[in-house]
Amino acid sequence: MTPRSYTNILTIAFCLTITLSSCGQSQAKKINHVANNITVQIDTSKTAIIALDKKGNYPFDNTFNPTSLTQNDIYDIDSLLIACVTNYNNSLDKDHKEWSIDLNKNNYRKQLIAVTNKKGEKEVWVNCFCYTWDNKNWKTNILLVADGGNCYFNFKINLATKKFYDLGVNGVA
Repeated sequence: MTPRSYTNILTIAFCLTITLSSCGQSQAKKINHVANNITVQIDTSKTAIIALDKKGNYPFDNTFNPTSLTQNDIYDIDSLLIACVTNYNNSLDKDHKEWSIDLNKNNYRKQLIAVTNKKGEKEVWVNCFCYTWDNKNWKTNILLVADGGNCYFNFKINLATKKFYDLGVNGVA
């Protein structure tokens, strides 16, 4: 793909994100997350921001440092989520289309862990899932599952470069 194609995809994804997120906003719980004296509005029924545990090495090792997210970061994450899923779905051959990810059908929730890398660039691990057996702990603890198919996937984003990488989609037992 050309850089122009990526720009077009991100523009469409951003518009789609704004359109979809504006539907039914009055019913969603929202909290104001204050980061660096800037209020960030987050739909807590669908998104949890979890602090990096520097004692562990997942999803980032201890060379990364925890950071906060701005409202623009949240918009960029949502746009790059759509771009990543679109890229993944388009990469599937016709015999594996059942493995595609349908963000509209499966009501995904997401966990975000924001860090800065050695260069000072902000990166985010995005963990998405459509089912959880525990409706409260997913907001504070990383949800890791074996199998489960396309209901569970995660990837990383470099917000400075607007690139996604390390997409992992669960398999089926």
